[in-house]
Amino acid sequence: MSKYNETILTAGGLDLATRATNGKTKFTITKATATADDLTTMSEADLQNLTVLPNEIQTGSITNQTENIPNSKSVVGTEILFTNQGIDKGYLVNAVGLYAKEDGKDEEILYALNTAIEPEFMPDFADQVLLQFKITMYVIVGRTENVTVTLDPTATATKDYVDTKVAEIDVNDDIENQDILSSLSNRLAYTDYVSKDKNKLTQVAEALTKVPRGFKGTDSEGNIVEYPMDEDFMVDVSKFKSDTGSSNVISEDKASVLNGSISGRYQFWHGNSSLTGKTKIVFEREAGSKLAYIGDGFQFTIALQKTLITRGVLESTSSNIQLLYDPDNVAKAGYYVTTIKIPINIKKVDLLTGKDISIQLTGIGETNTSSQEVKSPELHVQYNEADNTISVWQERGYEYDNLSDTKTGTNYDLSVTYINSYLIQNPVAQLPSGVNLFAGASAYAKLSGTNAYFDNVRSGIKVNFDSYIYFQNTNASAPAGIQLIKALVSQFGMPSYIIIPKADLISGKTILINGIITSMKTFKDFASMNNVWDSKEYTFSNATVSVSSSYISVIEGAISIEMILSAHGGPREGVSPQWNYTGTPKITSITPC
Repeated sequence: MSKYNETILTAGGLDLATRATNGKTKFTITKATATADDLTTMSEADLQNLTVLPNEIQTGSITNQTENIPNSKSVVGTEILFTNQGIDKGYLVNAVGLYAKEDGKDEEILYALNTAIEPEFMPDFADQVLLQFKITMYVIVGRTENVTVTLDPTATATKDYVDTKVAEIDVNDDIENQDILSSLSNRLAYTDYVSKDKNKLTQVAEALTKVPRGFKGTDSEGNIVEYPMDEDFMVDVSKFKSDTGSSNVISEDKASVLNGSISGRYQFWHGNSSLTGKTKIVFEREAGSKLAYIGDGFQFTIALQKTLITRGVLESTSSNIQLLYDPDNVAKAGYYVTTIKIPINIKKVDLLTGKDISIQLTGIGETNTSSQEVKSPELHVQYNEADNTISVWQERGYEYDNLSDTKTGTNYDLSVTYINSYLIQNPVAQLPSGVNLFAGASAYAKLSGTNAYFDNVRSGIKVNFDSYIYFQNTNASAPAGIQLIKALVSQFGMPSYIIIPKADLISGKTILINGIITSMKTFKDFASMNNVWDSKEYTFSNATVSVSSSYISVIEGAISIEMILSAHGGPREGVSPQWNYTGTPKITSITPC
């Protein structure tokens, strides 16, 4: 949620307010603008000396004038509305400026400004999703009778305006315009109900409440079907369920992690459920009585394991095969294609029934065209109210080339690896890919411009690392010249950045970092005790680096890198003792991707 500092009056604004206080002039508050420039590095004196807001991006609409303190004669509140309509590149609203014009003069001056503590993000309008940001700037104006606020008549109607217009309505007036009556008649379903009220507006309102209604839905084949109410104002829900093929699994058409409509995700369990029996899931965080704290349901992330069978003999080793959700059910080499969305979303209301919920991974699979006997693997989930746990188990799937005892083909076994909560909300406007959500050099990165659930980061985030890893000597007796060293991360085989898909940005989840090697010999830039680098490269004999942990933790609105590298070796040129160092990579920036 955005947050802004108190309003600062510019030097020009203060002069104008002072003269207005003494009755020497009058002025008009004319417009408001916004900028993406970060002004937090400027002192208050520097801000007061501004005459224009730097690099203005857009002009807002002044929608209302309010009082900060009732009956105040020196302070006015100016309500300002910004929208993203016409914005072709999203930006952070780091400051808002208010302009004024003195009576008898043509020049507008920067009267006051607000700087952001936590800026509002204004997305672009590429997806035609309208976003509004409203802020009220309270400013000293000297005497309110000497100040006029110019309101934008095209902006949102104010409460005072609406109240005034409502008061002007004659509630006993008749509807005389036959064109309106004809238009209403053409758009309303026919009803025999006749209102006994003499007021025409009431007659229309009562008629609307009696019009037989229904709704439209999409059946399992994508056709739009009408489901009208019968004479008792009832809808045949059983027909609707039959046509749509509704199940306990939420459709991707209704909710998606990528568009931000699936939110509120917290990890509740991780591991590997059994392939041969039931696994009772004991939650890692408090789920509440009858799953009160999980939101709308659980997501189940699953892994699929394949084992070849040749002439009835099962191979001793298995391999993992990646699952691929495809509603069009098109085969892809190296994947098991299913028409069930992965992860699997199961609604809380269905879990609480305590029934066995079965989800079969329907789809084309690996498309073994020679298979004559085929069964899709199946996940079973059941809530246990007695101890507030969940049991999960699987039914093996297979593709065999014949029905005899000498089957040849593949067995498919699935296990649950993660369970997380979710909430359903309206889709969220996504950030542009170039927005920097974190700037610094740290192993912990608190993101700005997004919420705790990373709802608006497009398809994921790109985490960029510092080019160097800095190692601190842990040997107290080490010579002063080698207290601190640094080495390029590329020497470890570590990439300069990693991509975390949005599906993995679940609060409480840990993500393994791959691609780290465990040995190197060249270090650079030794620091003496006063931390002066000598900017040389040194080669150690028998230098090795071990990784004691290597993963990223996802926290609410933040990520933390957990990678401890221990370097040891020696001697180097001119230094005889062995040495030991510990260090960790640092995150320098994070962007949506």
